[in-house]
Amino acid sequence: MLQVSFYSYKGGAGRSTTSWNTIQRLVNLMKPSVKNPFVIVDTDTESAGSTFLYKARDIFFNNTGKKKISIQRRIKNGENDYMDASPDVKKEFFNGMHPIGTYFGLPEEEEKAVLLIGADLDKNSRMDMRDLAKDKDGRMLENFPKIRESCKDCDAMALFFDTPSGTQDLARLSIQESDIIVCCMRPTYQFREGTKGQLINFVKDDLNLKIKRKYILTPTTICVDKEQLVKYRGEQRDYPQQANDDIKMAFDTERLEEGDNLKQAFRENVLLDMLEPTPVNIKKFSVSEDDDSVFGIPEIKRFKWFEECLGRLSEGDLNNNDKMGLNRYEYLAQTICKYGKV
Repeated sequence: MLQVSFYSYKGGAGRSTTSWNTIQRLVNLMKPSVKNPFVIVDTDTESAGSTFLYKARDIFFNNTGKKKISIQRRIKNGENDYMDASPDVKKEFFNGMHPIGTYFGLPEEEEKAVLLIGADLDKNSRMDMRDLAKDKDGRMLENFPKIRESCKDCDAMALFFDTPSGTQDLARLSIQESDIIVCCMRPTYQFREGTKGQLINFVKDDLNLKIKRKYILTPTTICVDKEQLVKYRGEQRDYPQQANDDIKMAFDTERLEEGDNLKQAFRENVLLDMLEPTPVNIKKFSVSEDDDSVFGIPEIKRFKWFEECLGRLSEGDLNNNDKMGLNRYEYLAQTICKYGKV
């Protein structure tokens, strides 16, 4: 089972929108089914980006057991043991989730091929999470991994976490249950330095635990307007190229003030593939805007006022900016598959 977290050190990096568009490309590549679905878990219980994106707030709000089972209830109550479960029992487990396949361009009969475990935004559920975080019996630490175990035992094809930002408990727990972490970040100084510092801590923890996770650095909202120039050290520089250079410099392992073992682990596991242009064999659309200066996830103009999954739109509804974005989401999806060994 593929296990991926979409994470950002700070809020406002477009993490939920990136996850939606990237998972849609993974749906095309991996072909989940009703028996082997994708499961998306919204662990951002304060902001609940994915719960809002998939219009599921009322499905999980003030969750009493009559509707779908929220992430808070699953953590609070734990999961059953699904090892060697019958097909009917596995089906019942997935029935406790909200089907959202049509949000990824699937037909209605395949709605249950993608499922959501959303967040309950009721104030009492938020308080429950805070209480659980302080629980000396460690119910959060004990019950959270059972979500992954249950999904795996019930034959889910992939598990995706849309995490909180920063170092919140559920962000750390989501990452601990993942093999690949997509690290979304704007190309600004505070994002660069904050993300680098946090990734050093994550890699250090992995090194101590002898675990190898892959962190795909994914700059977002990259401006691709060629006429936008910045003055840098007395020279006029093209914005996209300067931003790319700044990120590569920040994440250059030789500049890290750390020991050799950590530098090597950082070099091997913090992946800079998304700083490179879209490979020709991956491009779904041939557009002049997607040239060698494009990196990360470009600024998608339509997202300024309305989030959308570009891959479910017809080609006639896509402009060149959208097509460039789709190329980059495809590249990210194939990068996940590459390192997830799918």
